[in-house]
Amino acid sequence: MAEKVFTPNDAVEIDAEFMENWLGGTKIESLSPKTLFDLQTLMAHYKDIIVPMDNVKVEFPTKGFDNACASVDEKKIFIPTQVLEDGLIDDTIGLVIHELNHIKHSEKETTLMKVCSNFLMVALDSIFVETDVKGDYVSLKEMVYREGFSFDNILSGEAKTGSEQFFGSCLKGVMLLLNAVEDVRIDATCPPNMKKYIDKVDERGFDTFEEHYKKGVLNEDNLMNLLYRLLYHHKGFITDTVIDTRFGDTDFIRNTEPKDYIPPLLKEFSNEIKQYCEEQYQKQGFEKPTQKPATDDYINMMNESSNQEGFEKMLGEDKNFSEECVRGVEFEDSELESRPNQESVYAKQVERRAIPSTVPEYLKASIDVFRNVDVINCSEQFETRYGTDTAEYKTLLIG
Repeated sequence: MAEKVFTPNDAVEIDAEFMENWLGGTKIESLSPKTLFDLQTLMAHYKDIIVPMDNVKVEFPTKGFDNACASVDEKKIFIPTQVLEDGLIDDTIGLVIHELNHIKHSEKETTLMKVCSNFLMVALDSIFVETDVKGDYVSLKEMVYREGFSFDNILSGEAKTGSEQFFGSCLKGVMLLLNAVEDVRIDATCPPNMKKYIDKVDERGFDTFEEHYKKGVLNEDNLMNLLYRLLYHHKGFITDTVIDTRFGDTDFIRNTEPKDYIPPLLKEFSNEIKQYCEEQYQKQGFEKPTQKPATDDYINMMNESSNQEGFEKMLGEDKNFSEECVRGVEFEDSELESRPNQESVYAKQVERRAIPSTVPEYLKASIDVFRNVDVINCSEQFETRYGTDTAEYKTLLIG
């Protein structure tokens, strides 16, 4: 996908009520370099309040990056330019505050990816595909390992094989489920003076969600639809009977650490996760697996064994947490059949809007100029025929 470039539009309508109050009532007319610098300064101020002990970087993106705005592992936040382009300055601040709370409260994404990957492997081991020989079946887990699988490629977002791309798409869905619950938890901890920004984001997002919800677009109980319904149910925008019955205790979410709520969450939605994996397999357009000669079978077995050993070793210190999440989970073996793709139309629209735009270097340089500006109060005495006179003035130092 071609990289999008952030291009401020002078004609865009600015929505910055809360930031203008922070600036003492100064009206923001455009996305000028000075405005972008002030925005970065305000977000750095909130960063010092939320995560004062951590060296967290809040930056404009200058290179392509994943849709996520933050990395708990790297302690880095990218300013979401895709929202800023629309002039939604308060929303942009709200999203950054939200991501700062992720860094303060959430588990590392590498830990969550390992846990979800282990869960997925158990699910994939129950889904079978018939080979070109009638009556001969292979599980999707076997197929993933045989084709070539490196978890490092998954972590870096650089899938190199078809099986890695397939697994990565499955993993993304499960991570979104976890993220929906975690969003409810961390936003509840935010103090009112900062939560007002997050509430503004939620209200705007709900407008789009509500339109789809009322039309019945989200009625299908698949993974993508359920996770968005779960989010807005626990945020108090809707009362969804399915969510209320299956995972409806908002107090439990708000007052429970991820390591305690993730196991029951994954188990509750295990069937939807398995169905999501089946749909992703259909979308990838894999060819039907073929039965290989005996020599190839041996090689496949060796590759599968080596990749599985590597995967289990990768779990490392997160092995116990990963095993807790699959303890007691039982998937019924099933043969993969063609079915209509039930992917959420709403989820696809949200994903398209989440594609970020990078800030060109020339604009970043213009923003950074203001970082290097110091205003110095100066005074100088002059001898006149009337005596000593003092002149006071301000000097801009750029360096």
